[in-house]
Amino acid sequence: MNNQEKNQLIIREILKWKENRLLPEEQCDFLLALYTRGGEIKLKNKQSIWSPVGKKIHFAIVLFVLGSVIFLDYDDQLSWYIMAGILSVVFMINMLIYLKVGKNSSRRYRYLFLFIQFLYVLQLSICIFEAVGLGEYINFVIIANGIGWGVVGYLKKLPIFYYTGLALALSVITYVVFFTL
Repeated sequence: MNNQEKNQLIIREILKWKENRLLPEEQCDFLLALYTRGGEIKLKNKQSIWSPVGKKIHFAIVLFVLGSVIFLDYDDQLSWYIMAGILSVVFMINMLIYLKVGKNSSRRYRYLFLFIQFLYVLQLSICIFEAVGLGEYINFVIIANGIGWGVVGYLKKLPIFYYTGLALALSVITYVVFFTL
């Protein structure tokens, strides 16, 4: 990595700090003037088009759809293929958005996004198992999903997924052992 690339990286980081208000604006401006030698900021890579407000709106919509589908899961009048279709379409749209935005976003945004996507997969698998008539195996599906979260968290070194997956699996196992047997 040459000096020009290092300066570009540092300038991008300072711009993120300024955007997220991690440092006061005056200090960011001083650092930008220092690293650009008083010139204009010219970055090779285009910055993300998503503003922090856009990301919050995106998550509000995603959570609303997920909550609506989970709520509608308990409504017997909605057919399973409509729910599975809604879940699948929203899941695919979110994956396309993540592929476009994910590289330039913060770690917290990526973790929250992946967590919501895991919830979509869990809800979709429960919906399909109920539709096929395997409702008595839903606890096993939830346990397997929790173990999957734990494995992904362990392999990718994401402790939030590791602990959440283990907690999900252990809580369902506890429920099955103590309250259904």
